[in-house]
Amino acid sequence: MTDDQENGQHPEEPKIWSELKLPELLSTDGVRRLHATIEKEWDPLWQSACQTAAGRALWKHVTHDPLAELLAGETHLRSFYEKIRKDCLNKAPQVSGVILAVRTLWFDSELEAAVNLFNTEGAQIILLGAGMDMRAYRLGYLKNSDVFEVDFAEVLQVKEHLLQLAAVDQDEKQKHTMTAKTLRRVAADLRDDNWPEKLQSSGFLPERNTVWILEGILYYLCDSDAMRVLQTIAQYSTLSPTVLLADFMNKSSKLSSSIYHFYSDWPDELLPSLGFSDVRLSQIGDPDAHFGLLHNPLNLFNKLRSLPRSIETHPDDGKPCCRLYLVKASRFPSRINL
Repeated sequence: MTDDQENGQHPEEPKIWSELKLPELLSTDGVRRLHATIEKEWDPLWQSACQTAAGRALWKHVTHDPLAELLAGETHLRSFYEKIRKDCLNKAPQVSGVILAVRTLWFDSELEAAVNLFNTEGAQIILLGAGMDMRAYRLGYLKNSDVFEVDFAEVLQVKEHLLQLAAVDQDEKQKHTMTAKTLRRVAADLRDDNWPEKLQSSGFLPERNTVWILEGILYYLCDSDAMRVLQTIAQYSTLSPTVLLADFMNKSSKLSSSIYHFYSDWPDELLPSLGFSDVRLSQIGDPDAHFGLLHNPLNLFNKLRSLPRSIETHPDDGKPCCRLYLVKASRFPSRINL
């Protein structure tokens, strides 16, 4: 084991994070104007899309998201980078962004498994609260799949404008090739009742194989809106083979910030009550949610995993047990059992 691993750091971290190198495209007038609009006009919920992109950009050695820097913008990249550098200098047991990196890799892995399950038939991939997600551009196994990105109109418009600028830039052009069979962007607010109608108007077919991705979105919704989204997906799942991939915060995590609303301490009980079966719950650091990124046994996630999920404060330090649950659920009403 190397010194870096003993410190809980990925072996490549000192090299990757020794300095922040920004792509030249970020300094062009068009990109600067768009990100200035984001910083001035977007609320914290919308800006969380850029913060997520910044995390993926700074962990791109594992997330392989080459356009994340462009979508994050310089301000979010510098802010996130300073957190990482501070953690590295302090030899923290876990480095900022690792939870986002693990979450991204878990969703990628489970999405691939779901797509493979449907073999050559392809699938519809529905990203609710898609933000600056680039799976339609970076995942080769989506070549037979139709991707739908659902989010606020303003978020999708800015994203599209940024990608258009990347498409004409010679250094970024090669990163701009879509790997999914098709991509449709659906402007809708998940808090409104009409988002399913807008999704179907964009070509979503309820009778086709479908994978729903709810990554980093449920806890921003109020309880009634989050439950309505889950119930809608459950209703669709009675019509076709369905896989649901979602992350849930527990109550302690929800209380850590006023921006969070919905939580579930027991999503592995909630989803079966809505009709899903074969529900599997993982926590960061579990064998399927590790990806070699958590070497230090003293990292926060190992400490949490050693405690029963019912415990809300850690007995050693009295701090809240903030947990993120990664959950896969399925429903195959007629022809397939997972």
